[in-house]
Amino acid sequence: MSTNLRTLVLNSNFMPVSVFPKLYTIPAEEAISRVLNGSCAVIANYDRPVLTPSRSDLQWPSVVVNNNTKSFKKEVKLKKSTLYYRDHATCVYCGCDVNINEVTYDHVIPRVKGGHHGWDNVVLSCSDCNSRKGHSDPVGKWKPARKPYAPSFYELMDIRKNFPLVIYDECWSQYLPEFSSYVLVQPGMKDEE
Repeated sequence: MSTNLRTLVLNSNFMPVSVFPKLYTIPAEEAISRVLNGSCAVIANYDRPVLTPSRSDLQWPSVVVNNNTKSFKKEVKLKKSTLYYRDHATCVYCGCDVNINEVTYDHVIPRVKGGHHGWDNVVLSCSDCNSRKGHSDPVGKWKPARKPYAPSFYELMDIRKNFPLVIYDECWSQYLPEFSSYVLVQPGMKDEE
């Protein structure tokens, strides 16, 4: 049976494992398994006991830290979620806001004309502009408002901090000091990030 509780996972540097496209969390049931097998340690608990016949001292973990000492990769892969943040969630052609669930890639120089799929040739566009542009060259209204580029991990993190994080427990904010905007979601509710 699911508790509908989510657990924030921190790396060994006490930083979130990932914030792209959203904060990396796992079900609290999985967090208990990781704690019991020694791969994670509990940092904070929900005020809710784990009901088990053999133990009365367990509470559902709210935040765990991964005991693995590997550092996180700082390479930024081109994915819809990272493109969304690099281009500030706006279509580079018409300037409209784009929902993260409706992200479409546009190849500035179309692939059929020799363009490649890389940071310096891919931009975020709304589906309407993407359809209308088709295989057009990047001239006139189809010249992107911002030149595409490969962002560094730190540039992308700085941009990401301008977008709210969905959190499931108020205590998580102390582990996310550089983020200023949060949306608190109650257990069982669908997150809207």
